[in-house]
Amino acid sequence: MNYHSRTTSLVIISLLIWSCSKKQATVQESVPKPPPVSDSVEVKKTPQILGIDVSHFQGDVNWPKVKDAKITFVYDKASEGKSFKDPDYAQNKIGAHENGLAHGSYHFFTSDADAIEQANLFISIIDYGPGDMPPVLDLEQGGIKGEINPTTFQSEVLTWLNHVESKLGVKPIIYTNHVFGDRYLTHANFSNYHLWIAEYGVEQPTIPKTWSDIGWLIWQRSERGTIEGAIGQVDHDLYNPTKPFEVIKK
Repeated sequence: MNYHSRTTSLVIISLLIWSCSKKQATVQESVPKPPPVSDSVEVKKTPQILGIDVSHFQGDVNWPKVKDAKITFVYDKASEGKSFKDPDYAQNKIGAHENGLAHGSYHFFTSDADAIEQANLFISIIDYGPGDMPPVLDLEQGGIKGEINPTTFQSEVLTWLNHVESKLGVKPIIYTNHVFGDRYLTHANFSNYHLWIAEYGVEQPTIPKTWSDIGWLIWQRSERGTIEGAIGQVDHDLYNPTKPFEVIKK
């Protein structure tokens, strides 16, 4: 092969290499690049809505310190059965509202008393209004007095719920645990009410079958918590962050 032939061949090879490199660069440039990761990007988490529930058993409560402990709401025992009125209910409600806490009221239901009488006692105490959360009916083993017929018991509980809703214009919440719920709260109509579930020392609570498709609104996670300097032994509660926080505005 002579000089001119070799020169011509080298030119042709160079052009081919340049052409291939150009195509490869074009393909690489056409692939979209991921956005740069910034250390300043903040992953926002839904803040916890924490609460406590109290009664006269806690004694005097330092409500400013409860507020400082990042508590948002408090449920306060108003009544039990057909005659018991919690002696600290009124002062706890005032203290909660004066410190900007949402306040709710609950009734401890007993199986040995008429449902309407129990409902009327509760309604006469609570003075439901702005800053208050929906009322709660506390249903647990301690409220079972003697032998009961589960069907009759469920009918009485529904009577209480319907009566309170008709008088206050708001649907109550049911407080219970999964063992009691699966034994005594099997009527389908209970699923029309939000669930406040009690279960401690677990990552997620066990839901009674009646609420299996609905889940919980409030979870009582601990019965042995304390708020330093404010209160003694107290139940600690978590409001479900996926559900709207219900408080009467006006």
